[in-house]
Amino acid sequence: MKFTKYLVSIALLGSLTSCYDLLKEDPKDFLTPDNSYVDKAGFESALGDIYKSIRNNFYAETDAIDTYDLLSGMDIDLYMKHWNLGGPYFEYFYWNTLNADNEMSKKWWQRFYSYIYSCNVIIERADADAARWSSEEEKNAVVGEAKFLRAFAYRFLANMWGTAPLILEETTEPRFDYTNSTQEGLYKQCKEDLEFAIQWMPDIDDQKGGRASKVAAQHLLSEILIGLKDYDGAIKQASAVIDNPAMHLMTGRFGKLKDFTFEGYDYQGEKEPWGDVWWDLFREGNFNRTEGNAECIWNVQFDVDIEGGGNIGQWGGNFVMERWFSPTWWNRKDLDGNANWMKATLSGRPSAAAFVSDYMGKQIWEYKDDWDRDMRNSQYNIKRVHYWTNPNSRFYGQAMTTETMANPQEMDWQAPMMMKIVSDIPHGQFQDPTSGEWHDNGRTYKDWYIMRLAETYLLRAEAYMNKGDLGSAANDINVVRGRAKATPVVAGDVNIELILDERARELCMEDFRINTLMRTNKLVEHLHKYNPQVKQQGYVLDDHLNKLPIPSSEIEANKEGGLIQNAGY
Repeated sequence: MKFTKYLVSIALLGSLTSCYDLLKEDPKDFLTPDNSYVDKAGFESALGDIYKSIRNNFYAETDAIDTYDLLSGMDIDLYMKHWNLGGPYFEYFYWNTLNADNEMSKKWWQRFYSYIYSCNVIIERADADAARWSSEEEKNAVVGEAKFLRAFAYRFLANMWGTAPLILEETTEPRFDYTNSTQEGLYKQCKEDLEFAIQWMPDIDDQKGGRASKVAAQHLLSEILIGLKDYDGAIKQASAVIDNPAMHLMTGRFGKLKDFTFEGYDYQGEKEPWGDVWWDLFREGNFNRTEGNAECIWNVQFDVDIEGGGNIGQWGGNFVMERWFSPTWWNRKDLDGNANWMKATLSGRPSAAAFVSDYMGKQIWEYKDDWDRDMRNSQYNIKRVHYWTNPNSRFYGQAMTTETMANPQEMDWQAPMMMKIVSDIPHGQFQDPTSGEWHDNGRTYKDWYIMRLAETYLLRAEAYMNKGDLGSAANDINVVRGRAKATPVVAGDVNIELILDERARELCMEDFRINTLMRTNKLVEHLHKYNPQVKQQGYVLDDHLNKLPIPSSEIEANKEGGLIQNAGY
């Protein structure tokens, strides 16, 4: 906002009088665009602001479920909106009436273009006379990072809208003549940006935590090349990540809680060793390479008690996946009216606005009869049985059932709880009035993955599959499944649905699910197959929903024409 006001002020000053030089400001003691983009520190500060926006927009914008509409697969196939108000489900997208006034489409369209605008400023001003660089390499590293972030934004526009304006220069005045670029054109620009980024960005161990590296650019380029049907190129880029000596899947226990012991979700009996390597991947303090994690490619950083750390404030911050996507087992009452107790370890205080779907909670784990074999479905990683934990209850230590619950219909709200989003030991900023135990009010006090090596294997498997090499695709899928102790697949098992299922098993709440389903043109099919509201209401949804509408406000503002709405809207 300050940047825009500054530009407008200069324009007005120039039009008021021919004595412009007398009125021209030359600021010395506050930041402006002209005195900020002059050295590496200034440009890196601008990059940091883009990273901050990505962190907030995708993960911690507000304490609201709609922060996660791009991430969670909500109202699609992984999660269903489900308040404790009756039910069974509440719609979020209203797929049968989705139109060009949809707020989700408008919100993300504007966010992606805000990233693109900021990247364009960095890229263009890096070559300005005012910019001072110690070397061409120093400049290109900054420009390469900005081009990576620009490609990151255009990737979503290409996958989710299919067509969008391609803007590659800093915008300094209003324009009303934007035109659509094709999906192929957007992909090709991403490819060009990422190839430059790969050439100049630091390797992963030479980059600070929270910032993307050359490895992240190679990972993203692999996906882009799948979109361009350059499967050999996609395989090459994914292989560069997989074969990087600094990268490997974590296959043994690691991190600060590898020796963690726990008495179980009933909080009864002796403590025993708890967790597995997949559980370790999602423990606080285990996300970064400096913490021994060689699987993380790029993550978002949160720090509790550090100004700018992204998760502090009156209510403990807004990174609240646990709050919105876990059931409220703690809020039940038994037959005698005793409230259940909050507990201090592996507990949380969720609000249960969304529950895992039958597809995510049950169907995908029955594949190959792997229910009891797949590590990702173990008791450590999915909590399916909830217990009475109030010592004043005669059911203390017993599993909750309809027979022991004051309101039996509430048993339907005790959905499986994905423990990857649950904190292990709370920071204790909030105290439960009933039990007196401290909790985090559903806040998620840990970093989070944007890209992880397991996904790179699945991208390469997808490229092999599209090329027709099903054996190699199966081998890559089996690397991911092998770490989870799941039954191997064979070439004849491989198709896009297997890969999408494997992405759900491995990457739930990490993969931008709507982006993936739109990229593969599978959104409508998955809505018909897995969305209970779509099935119950008998919606017949057309394939045009595989792409979002361009916001009507954008088309209307483009007064000189040329910005064309997607078909079907």
